[in-house]
Amino acid sequence: MRLVAKIVSFLLTISFFLTMYFIYHLNILPNKYFLIIGVVLFVLVLGLDFKLIRKKTGDGSRVFFTIFSTLMIIANGYLLTYIDATHDFVSSMTSKNQEVVTYHVLAKENTYGKIKELENHTLSYLDTDSNYDNLKVLIKKDISYKENSVTEVSRLIHDLENQATDAILLEDSHYQMLKEEYKELEKVKIVKSYRLIVKKKQEQEEVKRTTKDSFIVYISGIDTYGAISSVSRSDVNMVAVVNPNTSKILLVSIPRDYYVQLHNTTGLKDKLTHAGIYGVDKSIGTIEDLLDIDINYYIRLNFSTLTKSIDLLGGVDVYSDLTFTPWTNQKITIKEGMNHMNGEMALAFARERHAYTTGDRRRGENQQAILTAMIKKMTDKSNIMKIKSILASLEGTFETSMSYEDISNFIKMQLSENINWDITSISLDGTGSMQKTYSMGNRNLYVMIPDMNTIIKAQEEIQTVLAGDH
Repeated sequence: MRLVAKIVSFLLTISFFLTMYFIYHLNILPNKYFLIIGVVLFVLVLGLDFKLIRKKTGDGSRVFFTIFSTLMIIANGYLLTYIDATHDFVSSMTSKNQEVVTYHVLAKENTYGKIKELENHTLSYLDTDSNYDNLKVLIKKDISYKENSVTEVSRLIHDLENQATDAILLEDSHYQMLKEEYKELEKVKIVKSYRLIVKKKQEQEEVKRTTKDSFIVYISGIDTYGAISSVSRSDVNMVAVVNPNTSKILLVSIPRDYYVQLHNTTGLKDKLTHAGIYGVDKSIGTIEDLLDIDINYYIRLNFSTLTKSIDLLGGVDVYSDLTFTPWTNQKITIKEGMNHMNGEMALAFARERHAYTTGDRRRGENQQAILTAMIKKMTDKSNIMKIKSILASLEGTFETSMSYEDISNFIKMQLSENINWDITSISLDGTGSMQKTYSMGNRNLYVMIPDMNTIIKAQEEIQTVLAGDH
C-alpha cells in the first residue's frame, strides 16, 4: 500500500505543478487569485505528500489520503481541460492576418461544363480586382485563355449574356450579391472555383494596454455560413468605443445600406455592406473616413452561429417596444415589453426590419440590444461553470485582430474587478434613395443617404467616451 501511496504522491505533485503552470500560461486569472490558489494548493499538496510517504501513517489513514489525493489528481485533470479549452478558443479568435477569397469561373448553362473546355477561349474580369494577378497564376495552371478586362459589373453580365465573352470571373460574395439583382445570372453555372489566401494590408494602431487605454473596435457581422475568415458582405456594422477607466462602452450602429465613399476609391459611392466584398480592411478604412476616427481592432462575428451561446447562457432578456411576428421565423412572436429570448428568438429579433418603419436602422438597434444583453450575461460570474460549453459553442464564430495578450489582460481585469459596464447605444440615420453604386455600376439600388447631423453627434459622443468626459 505504501508503494501505491508513493506513486499517488508523485502524480499529485506533478499535477499540481502542471496545473499552476498552465494557469499562469493562460494569463487570465488575476494575480491575487493566482497567488491565493497557488499557496492553498501548495500547502494542501505538501501536507498530503507528507501523509502519503510518512512511515508512521497508519494503513487506514494512508488509504484515506490516497483516495483523497487521487480525487485531487482527477480534479486537476478536469481543470486542465477547462484551461486548454479557454486557451484554444482565445488563440483561435486571433486573426491570422489573412482572408479566404473564393472566385468562380462562370459560364452560361449548356455551353462549358469543365474548365478544360475553356482552353483558348475568352475570360472576362473586372479591372478593379486587385487579386486578379494572383488568381491568373492559378487559372493558367489549368488552361491558356484570352484575357478581357471590363470596368463595370453591368458590362461583365451583359457580355456574358450576349456571348461577347465565353466566361467571366467573379468573387463569391460579389457573385451572390449580383444574383439578387441580375436575373441573367439564374442561367449561369460555376465551371470551377479557386480559393486565394489574401493577406490583410490594414495596419492597425497597436494598443497594448486594453485595461488602461481607451480603444475602438469595429464589429462586423458577416452574412455567410462558411469560414469566419471568408470575404463577405458585412450586414452588421458597429463601432464599440471602450473606456476601461470609466467602465463605459458606446455602441454606434451604422446602417448596412449607408451610401458612403469606399476607402481609397473615386467616383460612385456604395453601400457600406458592399465594402466587405473587398475585405475587412476596406470596411475599416471606410468607417474611419466616415466618422473621422482610428479603429484599433476589429471583431468579425457570425450572428447565425453566435446565438448558440445564448441557449447555453440560459437565454437573454431584451426589451421590445412593439409586438410582432418576425418575417424570418413565423413560429415566433416578440411581445411588447421585456422578452426572455432563447437563441432562435434572439436571431429572429436581430434580423427583423420589416416590422419597423425605420427598417434597417432598427435592425441595427436590435442587434445592439442582443450584444448588450450577451455582454452582461457573459460577464456575470454565475456563468463561470458554463465557460467550457460556451467557448465550444462560439468556436468558429469569432475572429479578431486583438492579440492574445490584449484579450487575456482584458478578461483578467473583468475577473478581478467584476466591472458593471455602462453600455449606451446610438445609431446613424438617413433617408432612402435609389442610386448607382461602385460595386454594381449603372444598376440603381436602394441606399440610405447619410444624415450628417447624426454623424456629427456620433463623432462627438465617441470623443467624449474616449476622453473619459462625463
